[in-house]
Amino acid sequence: MFWLIGAASLSGYVILAFFVIVALARYAKYTCLRLAARLPKRSHSRHHLIASVSLVFFSLLLVRACYIAAVLVDAQFR
Repeated sequence: MFWLIGAASLSGYVILAFFVIVALARYAKYTCLRLAARLPKRSHSRHHLIASVSLVFFSLLLVRACYIAAVLVDAQFR
């Protein structure tokens, strides 16, 4: 019983950490997009900056979704 409570608590903290990291990443994305708005329209630096920020943000969302799905599957099938 204590193991189950500890596992649920740990997964809750990890999910909370993922939500905080995604919130910080949204702020960083907003800041990078404001920086990119100052660059010329057809700049390679602007293109690479926007592409890398979008890729990192998508990866964070994907990792969060996969972890939540894994927690739900583990909780359901135990």
